[in-house]
Amino acid sequence: MNRFAHRIGRRGLLGGAGALLAMPAIAQTAQTTLRFATLYTPQHSANRSSQWFADEVSKQTDGKLHIQVYPNAVLGNEDEAVQGVRNGTIDICYGGVVGFGGYVRDIRVLELPYLYSDLDQLAQVANNVAPIIDTLYSNVGLKRLSFQFDGPRMTLATRPLRSFADFKGLKMRVPQSPVYIEMVKAFGAIPTPIALPEAYTALQAHVADAIEGSATSMYTSKYYEVARNLVRTDHIFFTSYVAINPGVFGRLPAEWQKILVDTGNRATDYNLQISKAASQADLAQLVKVSQSVSTPDREPFKKAVQVPNEKYAASLGGRAMELYKQVQAVTGH
Repeated sequence: MNRFAHRIGRRGLLGGAGALLAMPAIAQTAQTTLRFATLYTPQHSANRSSQWFADEVSKQTDGKLHIQVYPNAVLGNEDEAVQGVRNGTIDICYGGVVGFGGYVRDIRVLELPYLYSDLDQLAQVANNVAPIIDTLYSNVGLKRLSFQFDGPRMTLATRPLRSFADFKGLKMRVPQSPVYIEMVKAFGAIPTPIALPEAYTALQAHVADAIEGSATSMYTSKYYEVARNLVRTDHIFFTSYVAINPGVFGRLPAEWQKILVDTGNRATDYNLQISKAASQADLAQLVKVSQSVSTPDREPFKKAVQVPNEKYAASLGGRAMELYKQVQAVTGH
């Protein structure tokens, strides 16, 4: 038994998916429950979109298909959640390059720094590349249902940072992803990969001097309590993904399959709208609670990542460069 399955077992949460995989079909007369693993607090726009998706599916199926959303990474961190969906111990999960990028390397190119000007550009790229993404996911045993959007990502630090030079030697918490590690190196800082559920205590214990993330994630997770200085680096707008285990999906009635796909597409549009509003509202709150707020000249940051971006995109192989060109066609970057 792998570590993740053992962890889920201790919590008594191994029902659902295993039973679904063992059944030849799922009757529409009895209620079926699918477990949906997410990362953030219930207040986060990603979680609100996930709950909206779950509620809409329940309405469309007259309550016969129930999706239980588990926030705060209670079913495992991002990588463990994606692994759980692939092996069938979890039905649906939310994740980004940290989770899905381990299996679909090509998507990492969509999250490189300083590619997009706003969430609308990001959503346009996601819509354009959706057929490619869906093929790549299918090849590794995943079925994408929805996109989710967030950003821009910025920085909270334990000391004021007013210029590119101030980042030199800074211990910066980043996701466990090469995209973020290489970006922080280009900034002259020291990448400190730490799983998201452990980020608050890492800042508190001075294992890290700073954290980067969207205003929504940093405000709803209260990182400002231990890193009081907001720095508007605005370095990444990013796409995350909602995916289901194909075996679970395939055993659902065709009517329910259509509802899941259609509702997933609607959830993408819903998420874009609430993410725009949340990023503005949460940024305003973050500004209020921060000890200092600075907006350094971003040109040195953009210049520092330009060559690493291109080299990294070329190194990924597969369809990464095709995706990268799709980004450039939309954004001109």
